[in-house]
Amino acid sequence: MKIAIPVKTNKENPAVAPLFGKAKWFAFVENGKVSIEKNEAEGGSNVVAWLLQHGVNSLIIQNISAPPYQMITEDGRITIFYAGDERIQLDTLIEKYEAETLTIVDDTNASDIVKNHQREHHNR
Repeated sequence: MKIAIPVKTNKENPAVAPLFGKAKWFAFVENGKVSIEKNEAEGGSNVVAWLLQHGVNSLIIQNISAPPYQMITEDGRITIFYAGDERIQLDTLIEKYEAETLTIVDDTNASDIVKNHQREHHNR
C-alpha cells in the first residue's frame, strides 16, 4: 500500500497542503516509511498521472477540483480519503489513516469537498 499526501514543505512532519494540484511537495508513505518528493507536475490532472506512475493506492487530501477527482475515480486504482479542512500535521494524519477514521471520498460526498475547493481558490 502506497499513500500520497500533499504537504507544504520537505521538512520533518510538515503540514498538509490544502490545495492538491498546487502542492509543491508530496509525502509518500509505504511500509511505515515516509519520503517527501518535489511535485514537478503542474495542475491537478498532471499530478494524478504522476501519482499513478508512482504506484499510489491511497490519496489523502483536503481539497480537490472536479477534473482530477474524475480522473482518479474513472481510473479506479486510487482511493481518496478526506483529511478535513483544519490544519493538520503529517504524523497526525497518518495516525488517523491507520486508525481508519478518515472519510473515503466518493460520489456521495465529493461534491461537498469540490465546493470547498472552489471557496479555497476564491479566498487565495
